[in-house]
Amino acid sequence: MCLAWPPVPALAAAVDYTRQIVPLWEEYCIDCHGEEDPDGGFALDTFTALMKGGEEGEAVVAGKAEESLLVKFLEGRSGRGGKNEAMPPGKREKLKPEEIAVIKDWINAGAKGPSVAEAKPMPKQVVTPKIDPTVPPKRSIQAVAFSASAGLVAVGRYGEVELLKAGGTQVLRKLGGFTGKVNAVAFSPDGLTVYAAGGEAGIVGIVRSWRTEDGARLHDFEGHLDAAYALAVSPDGKRIATGAYDQKIRLWDSATGRETALLKGHNGAVNGLAFRPDGQVLASASSDRTVKLWSVATGQRLDTLSQPTKEQTSVVFSADGKTLFGAGADNRIRAWSISAGAKEGTNKILTSRFAHEGGILSLALSADGSLLASTATDRTLKLWNAADLSERRLLEKQPDWSSALVFTNKPQLVAGRIDGTLGVYEP
Repeated sequence: MCLAWPPVPALAAAVDYTRQIVPLWEEYCIDCHGEEDPDGGFALDTFTALMKGGEEGEAVVAGKAEESLLVKFLEGRSGRGGKNEAMPPGKREKLKPEEIAVIKDWINAGAKGPSVAEAKPMPKQVVTPKIDPTVPPKRSIQAVAFSASAGLVAVGRYGEVELLKAGGTQVLRKLGGFTGKVNAVAFSPDGLTVYAAGGEAGIVGIVRSWRTEDGARLHDFEGHLDAAYALAVSPDGKRIATGAYDQKIRLWDSATGRETALLKGHNGAVNGLAFRPDGQVLASASSDRTVKLWSVATGQRLDTLSQPTKEQTSVVFSADGKTLFGAGADNRIRAWSISAGAKEGTNKILTSRFAHEGGILSLALSADGSLLASTATDRTLKLWNAADLSERRLLEKQPDWSSALVFTNKPQLVAGRIDGTLGVYEP
């Protein structure tokens, strides 16, 4: 007599969480689901946070991949808001079917985590020998700024800031002793103070101020744990804002050098900052592919503008503060209408203009607010009518990347280049 036994389900493949699953979170998910400000309250930085779930509920049901909310979102079966959009959202790259299959195998096998769920490597002190360069360091220009009050242009290079008379190339004063690259420079509204931000990537963030008149060092703004890339001065000159690779934005009292607020929410380096002309709102551009709006008074995040599809490098407000321009590695300049309160859901995108064949490095607005300049990795430099983002003029091909732009009130457009040269153009 033959007995017919029911089929035995095949055992799910053994999957190593640390080696096979964590890299998928890092590649596709962590920019939106980092521990600082995770979308939907769902963080993926640690195994414990993953298993805790988020606002939608428990994300993983051990042994039941098809019932797990995490898998439903990845496959576009969540039904959230009546939609079935696969995560990550928008035009961002989705997980491949074979990658989702690995996640399913891991869940069906019991969704086991690392041996120590919250273990994080202890920071190690890095000791490097001092090696003298055999050739002079490249004197690339990372930042430029203009002060109408002082009639000066500030140029940020490796280890120093140069002050030049506007309209000329003669260096009037060098502000040295800076550690690493100067990635951003700015003047106070009265032109009496110049600020610089930068540092050594992975080692230290430096923010410093000097008196413009004689180069006397004023304050060191200490707090960033990695190189600073962004710097902005409030319209009244009482505050400065800085952003860094450490994903943090810090507000400082410009008169004392004291930190007054720490703004957390980006999941990538902060590359650009801009105060609205009324000083009440701060805009930030980040490598996490978002532009965010913040209340200067409270430090509260007001809105996240998530239309960009790649790293954002630059933001600038229109002269009346009603429009915000942003740009980055997705080759586009975007314009948003910013409401008076700038609260979530009230800031609508107006335009998304394909602008360059390469990623956009920098934006600058003319003093009268009529012209917007942009430069990109394709070494092009363009002028746009700020009112409607129509192209006005393509300037000459740049000999190298122009990492920084600023308009003077002559008016002239000054471009600081990676090859260490300055380009000056009549709009």
